Amino acid sequence: MRRSRGFEYRICCAAAIALAAVIGLPLQRAQAAEALAISNPDGAAVRALVIGIDDYQHVRKLKGAVADAGDLVSSLKTMGVSDVVELTNAQADRASVLREISALVTRTKNNDLVFLSIAGHGTQEPERVKGSEPDGMENVFLLPGFEATPKGSVERILGSEFNHFIRQFELRGAKVIFVADTCHGGGMVRDIDPRAAEMSFRQVPRYTLLVDELKPVSDSNGPKSELDLDHTAFLAAVDRYTKAPEVRIPGIDGLRGALSYAVARAVEGSADINRDGKVTLKELFANVRQVVYQLSDQRQNIVTISSPAQAPETAVAFELTRGVVLIQGPAARTASSQADGQAAAPPAATTKAPALPTLAAAPNTVAPVAAPTAAAPTVAAPAPLRLTAPIRLAALDGKMNYFAGVTPKDATVQAVRPTDNPDLIWDPVSHDVIAWGDVVAYGMDVANLPTVVDRTAAMRELKRMATRSPQIMRIWPDDRQQRAGQTIEVELSDVASRALLLFNVSGDGTIQMLYPVGTDAAVAKSSNLRLPLRVGEPFGAEQVVAVTSQRRMVDLETVLIQLNRRRASGQLIKNLERYLPADARIASIGFFSAP
Repeated sequence: MRRSRGFEYRICCAAAIALAAVIGLPLQRAQAAEALAISNPDGAAVRALVIGIDDYQHVRKLKGAVADAGDLVSSLKTMGVSDVVELTNAQADRASVLREISALVTRTKNNDLVFLSIAGHGTQEPERVKGSEPDGMENVFLLPGFEATPKGSVERILGSEFNHFIRQFELRGAKVIFVADTCHGGGMVRDIDPRAAEMSFRQVPRYTLLVDELKPVSDSNGPKSELDLDHTAFLAAVDRYTKAPEVRIPGIDGLRGALSYAVARAVEGSADINRDGKVTLKELFANVRQVVYQLSDQRQNIVTISSPAQAPETAVAFELTRGVVLIQGPAARTASSQADGQAAAPPAATTKAPALPTLAAAPNTVAPVAAPTAAAPTVAAPAPLRLTAPIRLAALDGKMNYFAGVTPKDATVQAVRPTDNPDLIWDPVSHDVIAWGDVVAYGMDVANLPTVVDRTAAMRELKRMATRSPQIMRIWPDDRQQRAGQTIEVELSDVASRALLLFNVSGDGTIQMLYPVGTDAAVAKSSNLRLPLRVGEPFGAEQVVAVTSQRRMVDLETVLIQLNRRRASGQLIKNLERYLPADARIASIGFFSAP
């Protein structure tokens, strides 16, 4: 890997870095001094209509949309919203949806905040209003009884119909947040390995309606597109050309929609990035985008749109009342001294970073790193990770006797068949390990599988830790599979005056310290930081993790130095739990490479 100024790293672990840290669900729900509640910044009511559909009668069923609806409803009610209507499966026929949304319009008063959310199948049809869509195709939301017959054609909602109702809310003086956890396109960011288990997507193939009996709800003065609305924020699972996968979320059985999950956590307070009790549209969009990006293994980039009259930087989506300071789980013990955002000044950087050594240079050497000044903590062997479920391991040929001697250090493992929803699939011919459509590690024999299993468990825990305060991080130029010799860039945003630790967790669980190295400045001086890396062997999945804080994380930095070049994913988790400061933000970027 090559970094700016000609510096070069080579990520040298067994296969890569796969899913590391900033997504998933909260390790512990936010601790608080008293109950936290969502409120309308204009002082009026908050209302919601939430729809989730799995049980389609004539098209492929989904697996997580009903759970998505239940999760968001639970979050809204927990946060004090009483006017919440939930429609799932057969309850969400067209007549019921139109009845409930019309009733919600009637109840809505001036300055109310209205949440509209739908999780289910989506597709596209030729636009009915010419010129309303840039590509001539209109988004459509399918209801449980839809099929391409005259009777079944009624069971769908057009995007223009939702816009019509949103306009009715706006005419009554309300603001709207519309969440569409569906997809309307047909592409993928990167290909799925054909050996992987079948994935579930919220999209159906295009169809032709020879007879269409739908009578759309609209009027001549209705908005032609989302940009014709005045006080509405849209969050869509993917763009018009990409599929939205249903994803696995640590600690939750089955599959879910990443967008719905992220919005539910944002409603609970995770989107209040600066902890001022006000969630702006910019904070909401950034938080949800980062969580979805990482929960989906970078397969999913959400689309956010605000009305032209709204300024995302200043427009407040909602507030969090009662003055509660959120405390990230493992750091709760130190929060009393840091809850007000005050922190000691980070050490100043006075020297220019030198060329970074090649991490693969010698198996028994450790790259020099900027030594913290505090006494170094001793890394003790951690207790096994506290997992609620074993890592499910399958062989591609269906045989389970390969794994009799697989005994991970930090996790439990369960041998299953490839059709039993495995976490990892091992190919006994090539010895590749596949997870959720991607090759995590190439050429891993049975003896090395325990470290891959431990790493998978560790990544679960990292996901749990990261949802509450994501650090914004992206990978450029795109999220496709990268080839040998190509250059990618890891970009971190909003890191000015924050101490930064950047490390890598490879496919076999090896930890690699990436920043600071040598005399790198431990504290970022600019808002954005770009780190170019060049793709090299070994190939597979690689996961780069960033932790930022207002103060230099001396203990955690020292631990990472001690763990550098060691297969120690379990120790990494235990020490993150121990040393993460209360204001820490965590980010993780995974990318996948091939020769």
